[in-house]
Amino acid sequence: MEFEGFPSVIGLELTLACNLRCKHCASSAGHPRLNELSLEEILSICDQFPDLLVQEVDFTGGEPLLRPDWFRIATYLRDLNIPVRMVSNGVYLKDNISRLVDAGIATVGISVDGLETTHDHISERPGLFREIIDGVEAALAADLPIAAITAVNNYNVSELPKLYGLLQRIGIRHWQVQPIFSRGRAKEKQLNLSESSFVELGEFVHSNVASCGTSGFSMMPADGVGYFTELDTRDTAWQGCGAGMSSCGITADGKVKGCLSLPDHLVEGDLRKRDLWSIWFDKTSFMYNRNFLPGDLGENCTNCEFG
Repeated sequence: MEFEGFPSVIGLELTLACNLRCKHCASSAGHPRLNELSLEEILSICDQFPDLLVQEVDFTGGEPLLRPDWFRIATYLRDLNIPVRMVSNGVYLKDNISRLVDAGIATVGISVDGLETTHDHISERPGLFREIIDGVEAALAADLPIAAITAVNNYNVSELPKLYGLLQRIGIRHWQVQPIFSRGRAKEKQLNLSESSFVELGEFVHSNVASCGTSGFSMMPADGVGYFTELDTRDTAWQGCGAGMSSCGITADGKVKGCLSLPDHLVEGDLRKRDLWSIWFDKTSFMYNRNFLPGDLGENCTNCEFG
């Protein structure tokens, strides 16, 4: 049977260049990819989005604000009536507030990976936490929507309650908490959540998500928090990963992956050689999700009742 879904969300990696070398970075961001897409190439790719019914484009990196023409790309998508969100480390947030507002960015997600000492340790940049909080407060004062994103790891899991209070006090209303991906620089063993820490994360989300709703603050658990357990806070059970089903990622050099969190060898096609429509609807694309059957489950999941 032919696949009939569309990619409602596109993750667009503007560059892999980054001004930080955070310990938890699953992309090992730092230097640009070889032969990254030109502005003209990116705009040509954006022109393909309406036919694919794309509803949202998320700018990622690296640090997307390091790409000098990010504003041109954002306003081009705005004129195509496609909302744009951005994930940033926050270093250049304060200097770009007016341009982010002018570009109509729907939300800027800022990494807040613990309280001051922990965040500065993970980012390996002393003083960064104070710098980011200052930028966030200025952005909120300018009515630029800001969300906090915390990659939960063994360094910061115990700080979640205090971090929750801090984010509320400075005026942030959306907080995504996600377990760390053990890829890239995040393979450092000290960062990895233990089983008890993973449960601690689940219990924290479960005990606070209800009160969030009454206070106008939303906590968004991601990537496996509570799935199929009594700690799940979702209204409906998890329906499976959306990579290659309802979303996909485009790397800074034009490669298409189901999700930018996937390793670079899981590439479905090259946008310098084929258009996104043909890659997306190729019957051999995204086989790990579109053609996954219970018999493909690994040894840890074979006998699971939810298989």
